[in-house]
Amino acid sequence: MDFRAQLLSEHSRANADLLLDHLERHPEDLTAFMEHFFGREVVEAQRAAMVVGDLGRRHPDRLIPFHLRLIEAAGQPVHPAIRRNVLRYFSEIPLALIAEEPQGHLLDLAFRVTASPADAVAMRVFAMQIVANFCTLYPELKDELRGVIENQIAEGASAGFLSRGRKILAKL
Repeated sequence: MDFRAQLLSEHSRANADLLLDHLERHPEDLTAFMEHFFGREVVEAQRAAMVVGDLGRRHPDRLIPFHLRLIEAAGQPVHPAIRRNVLRYFSEIPLALIAEEPQGHLLDLAFRVTASPADAVAMRVFAMQIVANFCTLYPELKDELRGVIENQIAEGASAGFLSRGRKILAKL
């Protein structure tokens, strides 16, 4: 499949599903597809992000070889969809799927996004959930996360942030 042509053909759920179906049937093509996600072409990366997000929800293990690059891409995204889909993916997968090497990078990114009012609410909520998930492995993170959440709430966080923040605070 000519991924570039397909990504540029249209921005739709149907097109994303077509690409996702292809990658599910041909997992050997994933590396080639991921180059569009990691690329600097904004439209290609944005549209690939939808597919990568869906693939991560259906087959989280297939993205394991790309974890470090996913985190790097989310740190300097060419489009907000990159960061949003990467953070959603990591907020939903079992911690056992994340090797030790990328954990520090992911936690750093997640803390930065959680505390950043400039980022969209969805991204901040996914990031907050990532840190909360890691608190089971690293209980020493609880106080730092609690402080970030309480600070953001005190500064007038959105309803979405407030809702997730309160749930996480109750579990800490």
